[in-house]
Amino acid sequence: MNDNASVWVDVERCTGCGACVDACPVGAIALIDDVAHVDSTVCSSCLACVDTCHQDAIQPVMEGELVPSGARPTPAVREASPIVPRVAPVVAVVGAGLVAQAAGALARLVGHWLTLSGQVDQIQDRNRTEITGTGQANGRGRRERRRRRGR
Repeated sequence: MNDNASVWVDVERCTGCGACVDACPVGAIALIDDVAHVDSTVCSSCLACVDTCHQDAIQPVMEGELVPSGARPTPAVREASPIVPRVAPVVAVVGAGLVAQAAGALARLVGHWLTLSGQVDQIQDRNRTEITGTGQANGRGRRERRRRRGR
């Protein structure tokens, strides 16, 4: 790559399709061995080739100043706190207690639900008896009410 180039070609991505050659208004791109090459002396930096490359093989050159970073700091190694061996069993006991409380609450909730569903079944049976006339509603059965209506 030339230092004056405004674009560069990733030869591993370039498929040699020629779309960039057709898009370049000044003819700065040529296919050599089925890979795009940019002539930086002719390139006008319009970036039309970048927009038309479907493989993202042509990329603009980013200019900037390289600044040496110096010595990299060694990452700090975290050591376990001396309190961890003392706290871990307490956390386990508290966690087990919370699980036991949650299980008890769940059991009470299920029991309450089952009790309510039994009551609902009894109420539905009572309503069904009144509607179907298998019992006596207002002293009359279903058949008697039908006869009275003329059915």
